This record gives sequence, C-alpha cells and structure tokens, in this order.
Amino acid sequence: MDIDQKIICLNPFMWFDVGPEGIVHVCCPGWLEMPIGDLKNSSVDEIWNGKNAREIRQSIIDGSFRYCNLDKCGYFQSRLGPVKKLGEVEVQKIREAIVNKTTHLPFGPLGINCSYDRSCNLSCPSCRETVIVQTDKEEQILEIQNKLRNQALKDICFLNITGSGDPFGSPYFRKWLQTMRRDEMPNLNIIQLHTNGQLWTPQLWDTLPEEIRPLINRTQISIDAACAGTYAINRRGGSFEKLLENLEFISRLRKEGPLQWVVISMVVQENNFREMPDFIRLGKRFGFDRVMFSLLQNWGTYSEKEYQNRCVHLPNHPGHQEFLMVLKDELFDDGIVNLGSLTKYRNQILKKDL
Repeated sequence: MDIDQKIICLNPFMWFDVGPEGIVHVCCPGWLEMPIGDLKNSSVDEIWNGKNAREIRQSIIDGSFRYCNLDKCGYFQSRLGPVKKLGEVEVQKIREAIVNKTTHLPFGPLGINCSYDRSCNLSCPSCRETVIVQTDKEEQILEIQNKLRNQALKDICFLNITGSGDPFGSPYFRKWLQTMRRDEMPNLNIIQLHTNGQLWTPQLWDTLPEEIRPLINRTQISIDAACAGTYAINRRGGSFEKLLENLEFISRLRKEGPLQWVVISMVVQENNFREMPDFIRLGKRFGFDRVMFSLLQNWGTYSEKEYQNRCVHLPNHPGHQEFLMVLKDELFDDGIVNLGSLTKYRNQILKKDL
C-alpha cells in the first residue's frame, strides 16, 4: 500500500488533554481511556514522552489503533478531524515522526485541551447533577494552570478551553482569558472556546485583551436541542431565548471576525433525535460552519437503566427504527453536517434502501 494512503490519527503526536485532577490523555478519555500521566506529580516533558504516550503513538504507527475505542470515535468513523490519510498531514514534523516511526518526540504538545476545571453555569443532565463551581479546588486548579503556562505554551499552536465546563462559567478560565499575554504563546494561532453560549455576550467579549481576541477564531457551542422545551431539559439552567440572542452576536463575529469556524453540537438521545433536522436548519440560519452530532455517553450521571432508556441508537430501543428514519432525511447530505459516531447508523439505513 502507498504509505500516503495509510490511515493515521494526529492526536497522540500533538494533543495534551488535561482533565480533572491533572490526569492527561492524548484524546477524549471516552474514546481512548489510557492516560499518559498526571500533571500534579510530573512535568509536561516527563508526561509527553513517557511510556504510555510512546505506546499509544506506536499503535498509530503500526496501524492497530489498539488503545482506541473505534466504535465511539466519531473522527475514525467519519475520517474527519485528526483522523486522515498520511498524505493529507500538513504538519511536517508530525509526518516525519510517523514515517520515521518516532515515538519519542523532539517537540512538545502542539495542542492543549484544558479540562481540569468542571466549573460551569449550567447543570446539564448528561454531564452533572447540580451546578458546579470548583472554589473548593482553587489551589489545585491554579497549580495545574500555572504549570501549563510555565511549561507547555512555547510550542503550542492550538488551545481549547474547555472540555469540562464553560470557559466563561469558570472563574479560573475566565480570569486566564482576561489576563492572557501574546508573548506567553509565541506560536499560538488558534484559541477555541467550547461553550454553552449562555454567557458569551458583547459585554463579556469586551473584557478580553485586544491582543488576544484575534486568536479566538474557533468555537464549539453545545446546544443539544432545537426548541425551547427540549433545551430547558437538556441544558438545565439555560435560556433558549438568551442562547438565540447570543448566537446572533457570535454570528456577527463569524461574519466580521475574528471567528473563522463555528460549530454547534448535539448529543443525540431519546428526547431530541426528532429535532436533528431542525438543528441542521439552526446552524444554517446563523451561517455557521458545522453542525455536529454525537452519541450519548454515561459520565456517571445516569443509572444503567436510565442510560439505556435514553440511548435511542441501541437496536433494542423502542424508538430505534424511528431514529433510523430520521437519519434518512436528505438534509444530512449537506456539507455542513458531521454525523460523527452516528455515521454508521445512517450508512446502515441507506444501505438497506439500495
């Protein structure tokens, strides 16, 4: 096989995902469970080229992907994001590492995901039972954050805040964004905000440093609904009316800058799967770049029975056939759509029609 046709994943060669308690992964822990280290007790360099990190890179180089849960990985199923053909890799030093079978990397993390603070202004049932603001862990959070600022920023090109809560709902992430300096991150060209959008107002935007705002050019907004009633359930504590108002402002930032890429996302489950086509229409209404779907995961907030009741993608779920019928809609052919881990279900129903 032509080496350029080899399927690889960039994440183990660039991604530094810092989760609760400072545990570091090279991917979403739900897709690749094995951590590569603990930032509370080790340096960034020790973790980045530690034993686990090198083993995971080897699994990409040899093509086994043996540490990955490929059934859950939407990137692997859709061949989007970090999963691509080797010939499509644009970052030369990553391509060289894979071609030369190098697992001990001579460069540091190129992307950091900050998920070490669970503070958020909402209490979405898929994530938590109550609103969490981690004032009780302030010392630990700031210790992790300061270690990142001192040891991990020199090489990074991409910074995501946050995969664990909300960048504006967290007092620590919000303060960091408001005090960032360009000279701390000389190679950084993308700050992505992963947010619920409730607090992203013009007033808050104006509190961010003028030299930092141009770097905030990507965002993912978690919504999980296309109407007010479902939103009130799935985004507990949020206002759909306020969301739409803020989406108007975010849409202006997309049209006028600095935003260059805006994604809205839905975690698909029993109470919202019928709204998937309308969710696509919502993204098109605001002129956003991507509408992304993913399957519900249990992060410990549901009993096993309740989780099974919500998982409409399971073949034995009473709503499964209707779910498949929804996926037949031609709207899902629109280039704006990323079905992620739902891709195989649409392929399944379309294949039956052949």
